[in-house]
Amino acid sequence: MQRVLAIPLEEVSVHFALNARQDVKVVAPEILAGELIARLTAAGRALKPEKPLERIEWRHAASDVPNGLCESREFAAGLAENSLGPFALCFANEKGPQDAHYHPHHLEVYFSEHALEAEYRNDANSPVERVTLKKGGVLIFAAGVVHRARLGGMTMVIEIPAVKDDKVVIEL
Repeated sequence: MQRVLAIPLEEVSVHFALNARQDVKVVAPEILAGELIARLTAAGRALKPEKPLERIEWRHAASDVPNGLCESREFAAGLAENSLGPFALCFANEKGPQDAHYHPHHLEVYFSEHALEAEYRNDANSPVERVTLKKGGVLIFAAGVVHRARLGGMTMVIEIPAVKDDKVVIEL
């Protein structure tokens, strides 16, 4: 099950430079099944196979290699059923203090075109790990993942779903 996902912005740029299709799925409701790919290809769609992403960092896949993809339900464990709304949106920058914290009932998505770095651990018994996106990108933390982000500039933060007072400050 995926708990943390890092998408380097430069990998997305590589994808656009090398693929005529000009879009790429990284998180989707499900991986395309073989019969659906065959049907869409027969209808003239330029598709390539998809496979489960096997690590936390997404990388561009060459045109002859299946695209690594996370199914969105992988991030759904622990999400609040009685939320106040589908999502919350805020902006932050490098000047704001970032506490080590987790959210028991929502996932958190960070996007920036500036450097993003985070220390995280999946639970109280996991070792602390670090991920660095030097040229920006996307970081996704599932509910319950303890993390502290370091922002290099303006960053958009989306919480899914919107849950009031769902932040627990904790040591990393």
